[in-house]
Amino acid sequence: MCLKQLASLGKYVPHIEDVFPLNSMIMEMTPFLQEKLAKESESFLNQGLRFLFLLNNSYFIWEGLSTLNHSSSSLKVYVAALSDKVKEYKESYLQVSWAPLLKLLFNTKPVPFWKNYNPQTMFESELRKTYNTQMLWKVPNYELKISLRKATTEIIRSGYTKYINDNNITTPRVTPQELEEMLQDLFEG
Repeated sequence: MCLKQLASLGKYVPHIEDVFPLNSMIMEMTPFLQEKLAKESESFLNQGLRFLFLLNNSYFIWEGLSTLNHSSSSLKVYVAALSDKVKEYKESYLQVSWAPLLKLLFNTKPVPFWKNYNPQTMFESELRKTYNTQMLWKVPNYELKISLRKATTEIIRSGYTKYINDNNITTPRVTPQELEEMLQDLFEG
């Protein structure tokens, strides 16, 4: 029987030949799922939530594909590419959600003399707002949750510590350790 006849009978014909048929079908369907997820993510107004949605779902897909038989080079390459996409979504999430807070500490724009601008106060206020919002966001995968908490904590702690050291602040209202402890409640939903 030719491929066209098999397809007309409803039989699946793998397009990726060095992979088991079921794995080939999964690999062929995954880009459509990712496209649908990307389109769905556009409905989120908050960019941080958008990237967290993409990260959670892409990680779930990657985790599933990682358990398949990796005897084929095509599957190895595909899983590696999806891993890169997961890393990209994680970095995007961190950049839109947490990195902007550090700009408040290191703002180099001149502030008019009539404005009472304290970078540390602004940072703490915005950090609490961001934390209170994102504390309610859920990351169901334990390893991903821990990884995100660690990355978030590193960004905030290192930036805040640099600010304290650069400005010779000996008794900050909030210590870097307190910030680190606070961020350990993130992504519980």
